Amino acid sequence: MPERVVLSIGTKKGLFVAEASKTRRSFALRSDDHGHTWRSIAKGLPSDFGFPIVVHPHDADTVYVLPLEPATRTCPGGAPAVWRSENGGGSWGRLARGLPKKESFFTVLRDAMDIDELKSPALYFGTTTGQLWIGRDGGEEWSCLFNSLPPIHCVKVAVV
Repeated sequence: MPERVVLSIGTKKGLFVAEASKTRRSFALRSDDHGHTWRSIAKGLPSDFGFPIVVHPHDADTVYVLPLEPATRTCPGGAPAVWRSENGGGSWGRLARGLPKKESFFTVLRDAMDIDELKSPALYFGTTTGQLWIGRDGGEEWSCLFNSLPPIHCVKVAVV
């Protein structure tokens, strides 16, 4: 049973899942048959392990993940990045402008990333070292909103 499933609401595009189990080889999976079968969409990602996954609120083919190193559960190479697929997991692009370029070994837990519902949505993620980041315009540019919070286990976003 997957630990986190993210649905593409209002479309028949599929279901996406981030698998965090040590017994599974791939964390980025997709189902096009209502969860009966799953296929890996991890090709092109720097790691096949991770926790957070979110789907764009207006484009069910756009999915974001934040891969982690399985041994340390930190960002691959100490260089954090959110990875975006605009074709349902067929290919991936790295989004890291504004994030630390090296020696940043933080962890982002599976419930610690979210996306707002604006026309050009922003992504948000929190780290276990107490940083809250925002990626405006679908993650194109990142900035740290808060740098010294307690460990962040969950991020939920609402626009009011």
